Amino acid sequence: MDTLWQSIAASNDWVIICIDIVIILILSWILSHIAKNIILRRCKENTAFALRIKNTVIYTIAGIGILSQFHAFNSIMSTLLASGGIVAIVLGLAAQETMGNFISGMMITAFKPFKIGDTIRLNNGEYMGTVADISIRHTVILTFENTRIVIPNSVINSATLENLSVDTFKTNFLNTYISYESDLKKAMSIIEEEVRKHKDYMTPTKEPQPVITRLLDFEDSGLHLKTTVYSKDFPTGVAMLSDLRIRIKKRFDAEGIDIPYPHCVIIQKKTEDTHS
Repeated sequence: MDTLWQSIAASNDWVIICIDIVIILILSWILSHIAKNIILRRCKENTAFALRIKNTVIYTIAGIGILSQFHAFNSIMSTLLASGGIVAIVLGLAAQETMGNFISGMMITAFKPFKIGDTIRLNNGEYMGTVADISIRHTVILTFENTRIVIPNSVINSATLENLSVDTFKTNFLNTYISYESDLKKAMSIIEEEVRKHKDYMTPTKEPQPVITRLLDFEDSGLHLKTTVYSKDFPTGVAMLSDLRIRIKKRFDAEGIDIPYPHCVIIQKKTEDTHS
């Protein structure tokens, strides 16, 4: 008789455990759905990272809740809590780097120095490319060579970072060289015409602005001209400067403006023979 009641009690325990697990799973699904809607509505930048954080937190809580239904897990937790000081020190040392990356990822999400799709430059050009992904541990940068660089968030957070996509326009500088014998005014006029004709050229204000070309320096082999050209973003600016160099080179060749080669002029002074 006692064995029968023990069997019934054991079966009732399993029924209660299964019901609790189902309730935990349903509540987790509801909370996950609510949190996802809030993130999609309010977190317009770095949405994928926020969703990963949401999944990690909810899945962790649900997993602990399900495991806590089993007596064996509670016994293990009691043992761990009894020696909690040692365990905390060991886990803290082992997870120091991971926690640093996690906290840095949270700071990136909170302060938004960049988002997925932005073009960034780290440490004055050490790394440069488009942000492809931001995870809990690292940030993935897609370079212009179509390679992926995985950088820990703690490194990103401490680096000197330049975001090339934050403004509504990008300032580009077109450097041109002409010979000393060439017509300087004509060369500047050609550069201005070609810049204005380009489809990607824009001005930072609604009103048309003059194309500014400065005589930057007297170089050894020629005159150094520098033109300020605006574009909507960094990649567009790179392509536009390439187009302009090709067009300006063709115009210079057609209109007699020489682009100088590096050269050196040696003048030998003839002296009279004093013995004659």
